[in-house]
Amino acid sequence: MKVIVTGASGFIGNKLVKELLRRGVEALAVARRPVEFVDSLVVDNYFDTPNGDILIHLAENPNRAQVNKMGDSYANEASTLAKALISKDYQRIVFASSVVIYGDKGKSLHKPADPAFVDDIYSQSKLDCELLFKKCNGVIARMSNVYGVGMSTENVFSKIIKQVPCTNEIKVWNDKPIRDFLWIDDAVDALVKMALGKARGIYNVASGRAVSIKELVNTVLITSGCDKKCNLSVTKPSDEYSSIMLDISDTSNSFNWTPKMKLEDGIKQLLNNR
Repeated sequence: MKVIVTGASGFIGNKLVKELLRRGVEALAVARRPVEFVDSLVVDNYFDTPNGDILIHLAENPNRAQVNKMGDSYANEASTLAKALISKDYQRIVFASSVVIYGDKGKSLHKPADPAFVDDIYSQSKLDCELLFKKCNGVIARMSNVYGVGMSTENVFSKIIKQVPCTNEIKVWNDKPIRDFLWIDDAVDALVKMALGKARGIYNVASGRAVSIKELVNTVLITSGCDKKCNLSVTKPSDEYSSIMLDISDTSNSFNWTPKMKLEDGIKQLLNNR
Protein backbone atom coordinates (compact mmCIF):
# COMPACT_ATOMS: atom_id res chain seq x y z
CA MET A 1 0.00 0.00 0.00
CA LYS A 2 1.65 3.21 -1.20
CA VAL A 3 0.43 6.61 -0.03
CA ILE A 4 1.20 9.69 -2.12
CA VAL A 5 1.24 13.03 -0.26
CA THR A 6 1.15 16.26 -2.26
CA GLY A 7 2.28 19.44 -0.55
CA ALA A 8 4.76 17.45 1.53
CA SER A 9 6.97 20.46 2.23
CA GLY A 10 4.18 22.29 4.03
CA PHE A 11 3.43 22.47 7.74
CA ILE A 12 0.88 19.64 7.71
CA GLY A 13 2.37 17.67 4.82
CA ASN A 14 5.81 17.33 6.38
CA LYS A 15 4.41 16.04 9.68
CA LEU A 16 2.01 13.76 7.82
CA VAL A 17 4.73 12.00 5.83
CA LYS A 18 6.79 11.52 9.00
CA GLU A 19 3.83 9.96 10.76
CA LEU A 20 3.02 7.61 7.87
CA LEU A 21 6.62 6.42 7.80
CA ARG A 22 6.66 6.03 11.58
CA ARG A 23 3.65 3.73 11.29
CA GLY A 24 5.41 1.62 8.69
CA VAL A 25 3.35 2.88 5.74
CA GLU A 26 5.13 3.33 2.42
CA ALA A 27 4.77 7.04 1.66
CA LEU A 28 6.00 9.20 -1.20
CA ALA A 29 6.43 12.90 -0.47
CA VAL A 30 5.65 15.12 -3.46
CA ALA A 31 6.57 18.80 -3.26
CA ARG A 32 7.72 21.73 -5.35
CA ARG A 33 10.84 22.22 -3.29
CA PRO A 34 13.31 19.69 -1.81
CA VAL A 35 12.20 17.87 1.34
CA GLU A 36 14.09 15.71 3.81
CA PHE A 37 12.55 12.37 2.90
CA VAL A 38 14.38 9.62 1.03
CA ASP A 39 12.85 8.91 -2.40
CA SER A 40 10.81 12.12 -2.31
CA LEU A 41 9.75 13.69 -5.59
CA VAL A 42 10.22 17.35 -6.48
CA VAL A 43 7.87 18.53 -9.24
CA ASP A 44 7.45 21.80 -11.08
CA ASN A 45 3.74 21.14 -11.29
CA TYR A 46 1.50 18.82 -9.27
CA PHE A 47 0.03 17.51 -12.52
CA ASP A 48 3.17 15.35 -12.48
CA THR A 49 2.13 13.63 -9.24
CA PRO A 50 2.75 9.89 -9.72
CA ASN A 51 0.28 7.04 -9.37
CA GLY A 52 -0.11 5.13 -6.13
CA ASP A 53 -2.73 3.37 -4.06
CA ILE A 54 -3.86 6.30 -1.90
CA LEU A 55 -3.54 10.05 -2.45
CA ILE A 56 -3.63 12.68 0.30
CA HIS A 57 -3.95 15.98 -1.53
CA LEU A 58 -2.66 18.92 0.52
CA ALA A 59 -1.04 20.93 -2.27
CA GLU A 60 -3.16 24.06 -2.25
CA ASN A 61 -2.31 27.58 -1.19
CA PRO A 62 -3.45 27.99 2.47
CA ASN A 63 -3.22 31.78 2.36
CA ARG A 64 -6.76 32.98 1.80
CA ALA A 65 -5.79 36.57 1.01
CA GLN A 66 -3.26 35.50 -1.62
CA VAL A 67 -5.73 33.13 -3.26
CA ASN A 68 -8.39 35.83 -3.46
CA LYS A 69 -5.93 38.18 -5.17
CA MET A 70 -5.20 35.51 -7.79
CA GLY A 71 -8.86 35.43 -8.74
CA ASP A 72 -10.64 32.92 -10.98
CA SER A 73 -7.37 31.67 -12.47
CA TYR A 74 -6.50 30.05 -9.14
CA ALA A 75 -9.88 28.34 -8.81
CA ASN A 76 -9.72 27.09 -12.39
CA GLU A 77 -6.23 25.68 -11.93
CA ALA A 78 -7.19 23.96 -8.67
CA SER A 79 -10.20 22.31 -10.33
CA THR A 80 -8.16 21.25 -13.36
CA LEU A 81 -5.54 19.71 -11.06
CA ALA A 82 -8.24 17.88 -9.09
CA LYS A 83 -9.60 16.34 -12.31
CA ALA A 84 -6.08 15.31 -13.36
CA LEU A 85 -5.44 13.62 -10.02
CA ILE A 86 -8.78 11.82 -10.15
CA SER A 87 -7.88 10.46 -13.60
CA LYS A 88 -4.88 8.64 -12.10
CA ASP A 89 -7.28 6.08 -10.57
CA TYR A 90 -6.11 6.05 -6.97
CA GLN A 91 -8.00 3.55 -4.84
CA ARG A 92 -8.70 6.29 -2.32
CA ILE A 93 -8.28 10.08 -2.24
CA VAL A 94 -8.28 12.30 0.84
CA PHE A 95 -8.70 15.99 0.05
CA ALA A 96 -7.80 18.66 2.59
CA SER A 97 -10.58 21.22 2.40
CA SER A 98 -11.49 23.93 4.91
CA VAL A 99 -14.19 24.80 7.41
CA VAL A 100 -14.53 28.19 5.71
CA ILE A 101 -17.03 26.31 3.54
CA TYR A 102 -19.60 26.91 6.31
CA GLY A 103 -19.19 30.69 6.43
CA ASP A 104 -18.81 32.43 9.78
CA LYS A 105 -22.37 33.33 10.76
CA GLY A 106 -23.51 30.04 12.30
CA LYS A 107 -24.58 29.99 15.93
CA SER A 108 -24.50 26.23 16.43
CA LEU A 109 -22.07 23.40 15.72
CA HIS A 110 -21.65 22.83 11.99
CA LYS A 111 -22.15 19.31 10.66
CA PRO A 112 -20.92 18.11 7.25
CA ALA A 113 -24.49 18.02 5.93
CA ASP A 114 -24.93 21.77 6.54
CA PRO A 115 -25.26 23.99 3.45
CA ALA A 116 -22.07 25.43 2.01
CA PHE A 117 -21.55 29.18 2.04
CA VAL A 118 -19.28 30.69 -0.60
CA ASP A 119 -18.23 34.32 -0.45
CA ASP A 120 -14.80 34.50 -2.10
CA ILE A 121 -12.42 32.73 -4.48
CA TYR A 122 -10.84 30.70 -1.69
CA SER A 123 -14.09 29.16 -0.45
CA GLN A 124 -15.38 28.68 -4.02
CA SER A 125 -12.22 26.83 -4.98
CA LYS A 126 -12.46 24.55 -1.95
CA LEU A 127 -16.11 23.77 -2.69
CA ASP A 128 -15.44 23.12 -6.40
CA CYS A 129 -12.71 20.61 -5.52
CA GLU A 130 -14.85 19.02 -2.83
CA LEU A 131 -17.59 18.31 -5.36
CA LEU A 132 -15.12 16.76 -7.79
CA PHE A 133 -13.52 14.47 -5.20
CA LYS A 134 -16.87 13.56 -3.70
CA LYS A 135 -18.07 12.31 -7.10
CA CYS A 136 -15.23 9.79 -7.13
CA ASN A 137 -16.11 8.64 -3.60
CA GLY A 138 -13.24 10.55 -2.06
CA VAL A 139 -12.84 11.59 1.56
CA ILE A 140 -13.22 15.31 2.25
CA ALA A 141 -11.40 16.59 5.35
CA ARG A 142 -12.72 20.01 6.30
CA MET A 143 -9.80 21.32 8.34
CA SER A 144 -10.13 23.88 11.12
CA ASN A 145 -7.25 26.15 12.21
CA VAL A 146 -4.32 23.78 12.62
CA TYR A 147 -1.61 25.05 14.95
CA GLY A 148 1.67 23.79 16.37
CA VAL A 149 5.42 24.24 16.40
CA GLY A 150 6.58 25.30 12.93
CA MET A 151 3.26 26.77 11.79
CA SER A 152 3.04 29.88 9.64
CA THR A 153 3.79 33.17 11.35
CA GLU A 154 0.96 34.81 9.40
CA ASN A 155 -1.96 33.79 11.59
CA VAL A 156 -3.57 35.17 14.74
CA PHE A 157 -2.26 32.38 16.96
CA SER A 158 1.37 32.96 15.94
CA LYS A 159 1.01 36.71 16.32
CA ILE A 160 -0.33 36.31 19.85
CA ILE A 161 2.43 33.89 20.90
CA LYS A 162 5.09 36.19 19.42
CA GLN A 163 4.07 38.96 21.84
CA VAL A 164 4.77 36.83 24.93
CA PRO A 165 6.34 37.60 27.36
CA CYS A 166 4.85 41.05 27.54
CA THR A 167 5.01 43.84 30.09
CA ASN A 168 2.07 45.91 28.96
CA GLU A 169 -0.37 44.58 26.35
CA ILE A 170 -1.04 42.01 23.68
CA LYS A 171 -2.53 43.49 20.53
CA VAL A 172 -5.08 41.83 18.23
CA TRP A 173 -7.25 43.35 15.54
CA ASN A 174 -10.52 41.97 16.84
CA ASP A 175 -11.19 39.80 19.90
CA LYS A 176 -14.74 38.76 19.02
CA PRO A 177 -14.37 36.02 16.33
CA ILE A 178 -14.89 32.46 17.56
CA ARG A 179 -12.73 29.76 16.00
CA ASP A 180 -11.65 26.15 16.49
CA PHE A 181 -7.92 25.44 16.91
CA LEU A 182 -6.58 21.91 16.33
CA TRP A 183 -3.10 20.71 17.34
CA ILE A 184 -0.97 19.52 14.41
CA ASP A 185 -0.46 15.97 15.69
CA ASP A 186 -4.22 15.49 16.08
CA ALA A 187 -4.79 16.81 12.55
CA VAL A 188 -2.17 14.42 11.16
CA ASP A 189 -3.66 11.49 13.07
CA ALA A 190 -7.05 12.22 11.52
CA LEU A 191 -5.63 12.37 7.99
CA VAL A 192 -3.74 9.10 8.44
CA LYS A 193 -6.86 7.35 9.71
CA MET A 194 -8.88 8.78 6.84
CA ALA A 195 -6.32 7.57 4.32
CA LEU A 196 -6.13 4.05 5.74
CA GLY A 197 -9.80 3.76 6.73
CA LYS A 198 -12.87 2.72 4.78
CA ALA A 199 -15.49 5.43 5.36
CA ARG A 200 -16.02 8.04 2.65
CA GLY A 201 -17.73 11.40 2.52
CA ILE A 202 -17.27 14.77 4.19
CA TYR A 203 -15.84 15.08 7.70
CA ASN A 204 -14.86 17.90 10.04
CA VAL A 205 -11.29 17.75 11.31
CA ALA A 206 -11.33 20.00 14.35
CA SER A 207 -10.87 20.02 18.11
CA GLY A 208 -14.59 20.36 18.77
CA ARG A 209 -13.84 23.23 21.18
CA ALA A 210 -14.33 26.72 19.78
CA VAL A 211 -12.97 29.79 21.59
CA SER A 212 -13.10 33.50 20.95
CA ILE A 213 -9.88 35.36 20.20
CA LYS A 214 -10.33 37.04 23.57
CA GLU A 215 -10.46 33.63 25.28
CA LEU A 216 -7.40 32.54 23.31
CA VAL A 217 -5.40 35.58 24.43
CA ASN A 218 -6.48 35.14 28.05
CA THR A 219 -5.50 31.47 27.95
CA VAL A 220 -2.08 32.38 26.54
CA LEU A 221 -1.59 35.03 29.23
CA ILE A 222 -2.56 32.68 32.06
CA THR A 223 -0.44 29.83 30.68
CA SER A 224 2.59 32.09 30.29
CA GLY A 225 2.15 33.72 33.68
CA CYS A 226 1.75 37.18 32.13
CA ASP A 227 -1.89 37.62 33.08
CA LYS A 228 -1.11 39.86 36.06
CA LYS A 229 0.95 42.38 34.11
CA CYS A 230 -0.38 42.32 30.57
CA ASN A 231 -3.75 43.29 29.09
CA LEU A 232 -5.55 42.71 25.82
CA SER A 233 -5.60 45.61 23.37
CA VAL A 234 -8.00 45.54 20.40
CA THR A 235 -6.82 47.73 17.53
CA LYS A 236 -9.73 47.27 15.09
CA PRO A 237 -12.76 46.44 17.25
CA SER A 238 -15.95 45.23 15.62
CA ASP A 239 -19.26 43.98 16.92
CA GLU A 240 -19.92 41.97 13.74
CA TYR A 241 -20.72 38.37 14.58
CA SER A 242 -18.16 35.82 13.36
CA SER A 243 -18.14 32.21 14.50
CA ILE A 244 -17.16 28.80 13.13
CA MET A 245 -17.93 25.93 15.52
CA LEU A 246 -17.62 22.31 14.45
CA ASP A 247 -19.28 19.02 15.27
CA ILE A 248 -16.70 16.21 15.03
CA SER A 249 -18.91 13.28 16.06
CA ASP A 250 -19.09 11.81 12.53
CA THR A 251 -15.31 11.90 12.22
CA SER A 252 -14.81 10.29 15.63
CA ASN A 253 -17.33 7.55 14.95
CA SER A 254 -16.20 6.77 11.39
CA PHE A 255 -12.45 6.71 12.03
CA ASN A 256 -12.14 6.05 15.77
CA TRP A 257 -10.44 9.42 16.09
CA THR A 258 -10.39 11.75 19.06
CA PRO A 259 -8.25 14.91 19.44
CA LYS A 260 -5.88 14.50 22.38
CA MET A 261 -4.16 17.87 22.83
CA LYS A 262 -5.85 20.38 25.12
CA LEU A 263 -5.54 24.01 24.06
CA GLU A 264 -3.69 24.90 27.25
CA ASP A 265 -1.13 22.13 26.72
CA GLY A 266 -0.65 23.10 23.09
CA ILE A 267 0.06 26.68 24.14
CA LYS A 268 2.67 25.43 26.60
CA GLN A 269 4.44 23.55 23.83
CA LEU A 270 4.44 26.64 21.60
CA LEU A 271 5.87 28.78 24.38
CA ASN A 272 8.55 26.20 25.19
CA ASN A 273 9.65 25.79 21.56
CA ARG A 274 10.11 29.38 20.41
